[in-house]
This record gives sequence, C-alpha cells and structure tokens, in this order.
Amino acid sequence: MKQNGSFGYAAPPYSPVGGTIPALTPHAVSVSLPKWQDNVDYEEGHERIKQSMTSGYPRFYIHHQIDQLAQITAARFGLPTELCILLPTQKTADSCHTFLTDRSSPVSSRIVAFPIRSASSTAASSDPDEAAKQRTITVYACFFPAEDFPVAKQFWQHTGDGISSRVGERCLTLLGVVDGDCSATAGTTPTPPEPVHEAVPIVLKGGRYATKNKHYGAARTTSTSSSTSTAATPTSPTLASAPLLPSSSKLRYATSKPLTRNPSQSDESEPTSLANSLELPSRNGTANGAGLARIEQDEDVLARYVEERYGRNLDLSLAPLAKLAMRRRIAGVLRETPGQAVPVERIEKEQAEDSDRGVVGLTESGVWLYPCGMSAIFHAHQLVMGARKRVGGEVGQSACFGFPYTDTLKILEKWGPGCHFLGHGLTSDLPALRALAEKASPPLLAVFCEFPSNPLLRSPPLAGLRALADEFGFMIVVDETIAGFVNVEVLPLADVVVSSLTKVFSGDSNVMGGSLVINPKSPHYAALRATQDAEYEDMYFDEDAIYMERNSRNFQDRIAEENANAEMICDLLRTRRAHGPVPPGVIPAATSTSPSVIKEVYYPKFMTPEHYLASLRPPNAALPNSSGFGALFSLTFTSLTASKAFFDALGCYKGPSLGTNFTIACPYTILAHYTETEWALGWGVEAGLVRISIGLEEPELLREWIDIALEAAEKAVEAEKAQQ
Repeated sequence: MKQNGSFGYAAPPYSPVGGTIPALTPHAVSVSLPKWQDNVDYEEGHERIKQSMTSGYPRFYIHHQIDQLAQITAARFGLPTELCILLPTQKTADSCHTFLTDRSSPVSSRIVAFPIRSASSTAASSDPDEAAKQRTITVYACFFPAEDFPVAKQFWQHTGDGISSRVGERCLTLLGVVDGDCSATAGTTPTPPEPVHEAVPIVLKGGRYATKNKHYGAARTTSTSSSTSTAATPTSPTLASAPLLPSSSKLRYATSKPLTRNPSQSDESEPTSLANSLELPSRNGTANGAGLARIEQDEDVLARYVEERYGRNLDLSLAPLAKLAMRRRIAGVLRETPGQAVPVERIEKEQAEDSDRGVVGLTESGVWLYPCGMSAIFHAHQLVMGARKRVGGEVGQSACFGFPYTDTLKILEKWGPGCHFLGHGLTSDLPALRALAEKASPPLLAVFCEFPSNPLLRSPPLAGLRALADEFGFMIVVDETIAGFVNVEVLPLADVVVSSLTKVFSGDSNVMGGSLVINPKSPHYAALRATQDAEYEDMYFDEDAIYMERNSRNFQDRIAEENANAEMICDLLRTRRAHGPVPPGVIPAATSTSPSVIKEVYYPKFMTPEHYLASLRPPNAALPNSSGFGALFSLTFTSLTASKAFFDALGCYKGPSLGTNFTIACPYTILAHYTETEWALGWGVEAGLVRISIGLEEPELLREWIDIALEAAEKAVEAEKAQQ
C-alpha cells in the first residue's frame, strides 16, 4: 500500500467482492465484502458471493493451497466416503479425534501421518536458507465420514490449530505441485503409482448451502496400476504412517470458487454465520478449472514477488531467532527505540532487560507462540484445566465475563464441563459471579474476559475479578487483543494473558499468530508452568514466524498513530450523537443539536473508562500517543437504514478482522451472529452495529470518509421518511 511520510497511508487499492484484503496478497487474512447486502448475501449463501470468493478469514475459509494439499492427501489415503482436515502435529490430530469421538453423536475418525520431502535435493544443501526450505514436513490428516464434515469443521474453526496457508504452500513446493516461486508446475502430470481418486460430489440436504460440494473430493477409486491402495482404514484412532513422498510423483489439482458446507440439523449444529461457518473451495477437474488455477497461480507469483522483494524478509534458517525476538518483544525485555528494531541476527547477543510488563521476573521463557489468537485461547483453556488436575483438583466450569468474540464462548462450552455466561461484564455483575463461585461444585475453574470486549469495547473490572479469584481460588484469563500491551497492562491482575498477534502486532493482514503469557507472580504459577512445560509444542510454522517478526518491528509506532487517529475520529463522532438513552457502561455526553443518525459510539474512552484507565500504561516519553485507547470502535445508528447507508458509503476496506495498518470495517452482528440477532440484542449488540478498526491513513482522509458516510446515512433516512 502506498505510504506518505512515515505512515500516512493513502486510500487502499480496490479489492472486489470476494477479493483479498489487502488486495493482491496471497496469504491475506481478510476478504472484501464492501456492501451491506454483500454481507447478508454471504450469510445466506447467494450464488454471486460464492462464485466471487477467492479469500476469507483462515479459520472460516480453506485457502486454495491448503485445499490442494488436502486433495492430494485424500487422493492418496482417503476412502470413497471420507473427507479430511489437515493438522500440524500428531497431538493436534489426536485432539481432533477426541473431539469427534466425544460428540453426543460420536463421529468415527482415523489419522494418517503424511511426511513430505523433496526429491530434488539429493544431498544436504550448504546454504542454511535452502536447507530449511528443503526440510521434511509432516502433516497429519484426520479422516472422517464426509457427512460429518459440519462437526469436524468446528474443531478447525474453534481451535485454530489447522495448518496455515504457508504450510500448504511449502508442502506443495516440496511435492512439485508448485515451483519455488509458487507458480503451477508446467508439463504433463506423471501417472502416480498410487490409486487416483476421482471427485464425486456430496449432496448435503438442508441449510443455506444445500448444494453439491466437491471439496476434498469424496472419491471413487480408479487404479492406474496393479498396486493396492495404501488407504486401508486402521482402527480409530490408530496413527497410520504414510511413506515419504518425493516430488517425482506430481499431482496437479485445479481450484475454483469456494462453497460452504452447512451444519447438519443436529445438536452439534451451529448458527450459519461467518463466526460459525467454514468457507471451502471446491475441486474442479475440468480444463476450465485448470486454466483458472493457472490464473490464480500467476497472481500469487506477482503478489508474492512484491511481498518478498520489498518485505525485508529474513532467511528461513533464522526462524528460531525470529521467534525469540517476538517472545522478547511480548515479554517487554527487548529494548527497542521507536522506529529502530533490534536486528534478529543479533537477538541472542542482546542483553535482556527487566520486563516493562508490570510483573517482576517475566522473561521470554514465560511467553509461548501459537498459530493464531484463537489457538492461544483454546490452549489457555486446556492449560487451566490441566493445571487444576495437576494439583489434584476436580475441573469445574469456567465463567465468561462480558460479551466476547463468539469462538471464545464456543471453546468454553464445548471443551471441559461447560461455562457460565455473564454477558454484560459490568461491575454490577460481580455479585452474580460471587454467587456462582460460592455455589460451584466442583469449584469454579477460571474466568475468561476480553480487555476491552469485542464489539462493545467494554472493559471488565479486573481489580474486582482479581479479588474474587483470590478469595475463591479460580484463575483469570484475559484476552488483551483489542487494546494491546502497548496501551494497557493487564498481566499483574491476570494469571494468563492471551493475544491475537494477527491483529495490530502484525498489522499487515498477511499472517496469523497468537501468544500466551503466564504471570510469574500468579498464585497458580507453579501448576500453570509445570503443565505448560509438559504439554506445549511449537506449532508455529517457521515461514509464518518470519513474516510476523518482520511485520512487528514497528508495531509500537503503528499503535501510537492508530491511537491518535481513532481518538480523533471518535471524539468527532461523539459530537454527532443523537439524543437518547445511554447504554450500560457508557458515560453520558452532550448530544448533537441538529438531527443525527448516530445512536452510540462504543469506544474505551467512553465505555467503562474507569476500568480501562486503571490498566493504562504510563506513556512513553519518546513516543507520543503510545498509551491510548486503541484503534477499534463500534457505532450504532438510529435505524437500520442509516446503518446500511453509512456502511455502503464508507471509503475504507470492508471485511472481517481488525488491528490492520489500513482502516477496515464490518457489519459485525451480521457476520458473527446472523442467525441469532435477537440473542445478541439481549446483551446489547444491535443488528445494525458497524465495527471500525482505524488504520494509518492521513487524518484528513479518515475525516473525509466519515463525513461522506454520515451524509449518505442522513440522506437515506430523509428519503425513507419522505416515502412514508
């Protein structure tokens, strides 16, 4: 994206419906849905949206290179009635198997280990970077009956433990399906020695996408040799180890537009919304499909060239040091002057300083990296359950304090004994939490909360929660993603802190990541640390770590500028607020003297500010605006007509995600709670809510976007009144 000065981003390049956000980014983590109706049609599965989708949020959408690798895996090891999902380790595959087995209607599954190496390297390379690229990678396929995909996709979505798109890309390169530059391999495809499986469409009945879905191809075998299939079904959950596969056996698969499988109408089904659905590319074996694959590959080549040529990437052999650098940044022991990151090559030689995270004794050894933020949350829940067991206690239910991002609640409900939901997350809810803790048997396990919450930007009373935790012995897990540890410090009052590094820590919206920090002063530290040391495995893919480290070098500077931009816009919007009642937690304000369409501005400065300010970090004298209210806010409007018109006229990128270097907006409730809007409204989340994450654009451009959108909303309301 073009920049003016240090940041000062210009208007973003165009990305059509279904295109990547950012545009021309092969590993983008968002998708363009620029009009309100696009989002509604996406939720309802309209054909125009399905045929336009080329990208999506990775936990809801299978990247085309993951899809290609899954097709190869299914063709080699799958049965005619099976589908599979790909996972990075045996432990995560076992966890998927357990999840499927533990459903109220158990799902059978089996695991196949698929080691992938390159046959093009006959001897070890003397170039460390090249040797790292040629390393053997093992993926683990969890196979299950095709009709049970709606259940299996919940594991992929909620845990965030599926392989990343860069894992898929590297494996396809090793297999020779794509070249090192990610272009499709030219030439005739050799006949593989194993049986080849032809795709047979699976028809799913009911739901929004009641259509043929060819993803991963349910297969019928057409053997091209006399060899027998290697896909004999072992007794679940036996791990079947596949032979190492060299690139001499290239399989070419075309990809086309994604389709979505609809949850079955059972007790395991979920509302069909962005937060509860999974977008899947279909397999298309036609010549037209192959041509489309070539076009998509060519776009990938160009985009990747630009990304790597100007991206200051490290050699892949330095990935362990990149991870160390990130862990030190997160621990606050790496002193980096604003704008001057410590070179990764020197990271081990740099003297670690005392942490600035507000807790004595925190070092990088107390920070762990995960494939994405939701993975960190999932494993934080596993961690607190394991810690309770380690001290001989019985695992009780947890409590979710405040209205969270939807998958957090799903994790607490579906793993372990369940949870209590205190959806307002206000000081007035502390007596109810006390009552729960007093009656809980077994004792309450943990309280999970966001600081502040998404999308209402409500900060929980951490001091009050800590007092109850100390009294009743439960743990506190805080998700600090929205505010970020540059702005607030919640670790002193928490036992575990998690964050989605995908958001503002990265900013570029081209890589996923998550982190987990254990408070070394926690009363539960010994059990937590022993459990984490015993259970943790590094699943964070080296290529992802390289990009994340690169992106995060200037994250403090970016956060400071986004703080200033967001506060400027929210102060402006607050003056345009219509007269009306104030929602719980929002401080009263003067209202607009002229007619206005803005009902409320949800922003930490105005929503429960006493709790946010209590955890606000001292400002960095060398970095103006380094301690602020973050980049995220939400707006509600006086009518749904106003919401739609405002959103449609807004000039920024529009799609899921937040914390990006560019401004991005979405109709949050439509995407996250489309089939449960009444339930969400009961907790104060209106159907017309628009969530906006402010980026690094020039303030004048941001104000222009807001003014144009407000004018459009006001005109739409006037036109509606004129027709009545």
